[in-house]
Amino acid sequence: MKPFYKTATGTSDRWRVLWATFFSYFVDSYDLIVLAIAMSVLLKVLGISLPEGGLLGSATMVGAIAGSVVFGLMAENYGRRFTLLLTLFWLGIGMGLVYFVSTWSHWMVLRFFTGLAIGGLWGPCSALIAEHWAPAFRARAASFVYSSFAIGAVLASLVGRLVLNVDWQLLFLVGTCSIPLACIVAWLIPSGKKGNTDPAITAQGRRVRIGDIFEKGLMRTTILATLVSLCNLAGYWGIAYWVPTFLIRERGLSLASMTNFSLFMYVGMFIGFQLFGIMADKIGRRKSMMVAFLLVSLSVGVYIVVRDPQFLFWWGGVVGIGVSGVAAAIGAYYAELFPEHLRAYAGGFCWNMGRIGAVLAPYTIGYIGKVHGLQTGLAITCVISLLGVVTLCFLPETLKNAGAKKS
Repeated sequence: MKPFYKTATGTSDRWRVLWATFFSYFVDSYDLIVLAIAMSVLLKVLGISLPEGGLLGSATMVGAIAGSVVFGLMAENYGRRFTLLLTLFWLGIGMGLVYFVSTWSHWMVLRFFTGLAIGGLWGPCSALIAEHWAPAFRARAASFVYSSFAIGAVLASLVGRLVLNVDWQLLFLVGTCSIPLACIVAWLIPSGKKGNTDPAITAQGRRVRIGDIFEKGLMRTTILATLVSLCNLAGYWGIAYWVPTFLIRERGLSLASMTNFSLFMYVGMFIGFQLFGIMADKIGRRKSMMVAFLLVSLSVGVYIVVRDPQFLFWWGGVVGIGVSGVAAAIGAYYAELFPEHLRAYAGGFCWNMGRIGAVLAPYTIGYIGKVHGLQTGLAITCVISLLGVVTLCFLPETLKNAGAKKS
């Protein structure tokens, strides 16, 4: 079902949808990052080791991968607005339940439970953006929504500073704001079709199934799109985990200065989302993502070559711009790579399957760094980004086609 665009930029509800999805992804990002902020306290409270603490993060990622399938199918079969509201309620419940768990095993279950909604939220968001924003403005709209990740991370850090020494559980309780937010989102997003009305689906008398993104010539696209996400997330989390430690241990940056490094990088990320969103709408999704991958590889390479710690501190802003570039275009790109009736499911699936890279990269780079030095470990992220460029060579550009089809 093709949307009727009231203006050259999209439907009459496009701005309401933009802000609804922006704040939805904002709380989603907060709920993802908050575990890392509270980890030092959780290790003491639960009496667990570093590997066990790491498994809490892994449980969240595994839940996110499963959630992309569960909520993606739900979005296609029962409605994207309904599914987005459900994930917001789910997130709030998961964050509030921290007051009722006190053992590591219960925390594993809780983080998996919360991860389901964390992974399930982006698919409906990206599909709603694609539905309400015209192709010429779709990438910058989606990138603006995704830029809320940087704001959510900064807020999690600020809240952590305020409450960790008072009541660490309050850090999670803030995440329950997604429940009242769901009520606002329900008002902002118009109630549309129930489930999918795409003729190709309704004519067959069946719902979207789990294997549909691997049928009718879509398997190649699904696999390649997932690899792009894997390269992007592996590169980002490898950098986010190990660049601060690298700058302290091998470049002599002070610990006091390092406390502001992540904040500065997130500011660069927010700027990068806007820049690459505009670029994706001007020169194409695929080209802008290639530029972003190359910028990440170059900027990390500078860390390896340059030794001036103060220069490298400020260079973090450039790294932030680079690591946000692929994600800035990926929402619009995935929405246009797949048929309209699969947008929420396929986009969420390919993005969240890439979290496998987020799980593996920090450990792999850390292991290589232990054996050969973190400089060598970070060089791996350069290679991963270049692999992202190569993968994109086998995928088509979608901007021109999307503009022609107005879908």
